[in-house]
Amino acid sequence: MNFWYKCMYYVLVIGLCFSGPALLIGWKWGVEPRWGTVEVLQAARTVERGVRLSEADLKTVKLKKELLVDGAIDKVPRALGQETTRVIRVNEQITDAMLNTNHLLPGPGEWNMSLPAEWMFGKPPGSLLRGDRVSLLLVQKEEAKKAEDKSGQELTREKLETLNIPFEEEKRLQEMVVSFVKGTNNQEIASTDDRKKTTGAVNTVEFIVNEEQKELIRKYGTKGYRFLIVYR
Repeated sequence: MNFWYKCMYYVLVIGLCFSGPALLIGWKWGVEPRWGTVEVLQAARTVERGVRLSEADLKTVKLKKELLVDGAIDKVPRALGQETTRVIRVNEQITDAMLNTNHLLPGPGEWNMSLPAEWMFGKPPGSLLRGDRVSLLLVQKEEAKKAEDKSGQELTREKLETLNIPFEEEKRLQEMVVSFVKGTNNQEIASTDDRKKTTGAVNTVEFIVNEEQKELIRKYGTKGYRFLIVYR
């Protein structure tokens, strides 16, 4: 009896000696990392704007609640197949705002409208992309021709104010959403990591317009006006 008592005693002593470090390691590597954390989606790699997300683009990680950004998505199915509205960096949290492309679809009383190339004043901005908000400035055909003939002179808003431009109606052609931008190869223009370095030269631009905007563009386009595309 004495022998088994001593064995149990030493087993308990050794167990107590090892239980402290074991509990500490278990807490440090098992419990603490999960304490107060939630799952969230991050980009597994850099994803360009206008890309539909695949499983290879996403990863699920655990983060502390205080590190979550507004609108963070926690489930892969919610993001899978959704189109990105901007470039997403590797390890960046995926949010609803990055994938919300509903504003690129015409709503009730709205249409997709392409602006004919001959109605454009000069070339569209080279960095223009789908989802941008633009304004159209009206330029009379004769004045536009004079301005284009003066090489090296930039047409500013102040110069346009000296022309006979109906600004009250022009104001209604502001903050319009670009629904599609095509290059000379008839493919959609996309951006690289640097927005200024796009995948092609802009050739065709489509906007989402309401009834009034559609009629104003048609009215002044058929009257010989040209449209200068500007955006911030």
